Amino acid sequence: MDMLTSEKRSVLMSRIGGKDTRPELVVRRAAYALGLRFRLGAAP
Repeated sequence: MDMLTSEKRSVLMSRIGGKDTRPELVVRRAAYALGLRFRLGAAP
């Protein structure tokens, strides 16, 4: 059972950003160009 009202849940979910946004891709490309290698969403 959800502990939040649908209005509060909507506000909460609206604040969650997307993935692969333009700024994120710019940083990832720059890191790759510098020789940094990493995996996205890798398990610890």
